[in-house]
Amino acid sequence: MVSAPSRLTGVTELMDRPHQDPGSLRTTLEHLAWVNRWCGAERAVLRTLAPLRARVASPLRILDVATGYADIPRAMARWARRRGLALHIEALDHHGQIAALAAAACLGYPEIRIRAGDALALPYPDASFDVVTASLLLHHMEADAPIRLLRELHRVARRIVLVSDLRRGRWPFLVAWLALHLVSRDPMIRHDGPMSVRRGFLPDELAVLAREAGWTRPRVTRHSFFRLTLVGVKA
Repeated sequence: MVSAPSRLTGVTELMDRPHQDPGSLRTTLEHLAWVNRWCGAERAVLRTLAPLRARVASPLRILDVATGYADIPRAMARWARRRGLALHIEALDHHGQIAALAAAACLGYPEIRIRAGDALALPYPDASFDVVTASLLLHHMEADAPIRLLRELHRVARRIVLVSDLRRGRWPFLVAWLALHLVSRDPMIRHDGPMSVRRGFLPDELAVLAREAGWTRPRVTRHSFFRLTLVGVKA
C-alpha cells in the first residue's frame, strides 16, 4: 500500500487572501457550496443533528465556525423547518468579505446570525451551544493551531462537536484535481481544492489531535469523496 504524502504547509490558499473581487469571491463560494452539497458534507451534519431532536430543549443552539457562505447553516435551518424544530445558529467567520456575503445569503433565515470572530479565541462562554461544527477549516491550521482550534470548539460545546475536513492522499488529490477541472471553471476553486487535499489529515492524525486537545473518545469516520468527520460527544 502506498503511503500518503506528507502534509503540505507554509502556503496560503487564494480564498484566504484579503481584498478579493466581490463578484469572483461570491462565485467561488457558490461553487464551494455546491461541492459541499454534492459531496455529502451537509448530510454528515444533518445526521448528527437528528438524534438530538428528542433530547434537547427547544431551541437547539448551534455554532458553525468558519462558516464561509453559511451554506451548511442554511441547510440546517431548512432541515429544522421541515420538522417544526426551533433552532438558533451562530455562524462565525473571520474574513470580513466572506461574512458580508454570507449575511446577504442568509437574509431569508432569521434563525441564523452571522458574526465576525476568531476561531482560535471564540467569543463565547464554556458550553454555550448544544452543537458546534466546523467544516473545511482544520486543514488551514498549522503548528499548534489545530490543537488550539479543537480545544476551543470542545470548550464552547455542551453536547456534540463535529469537524468535517478532507483526507490527504495521492488518489484524493488526483480525483479532486480532475473533478474540479471538469465541473468548475472558477480559477480559485481549481487552485484551492487540490491544495486543500494536500493540506488535509489522515484519520489517525485527526484522532491524535483531538486527544491532545482534551477530547475523550473522539470518533473519526470516513465518508465518500475523501471526506472525514471527527466527532466528540460530551453529553
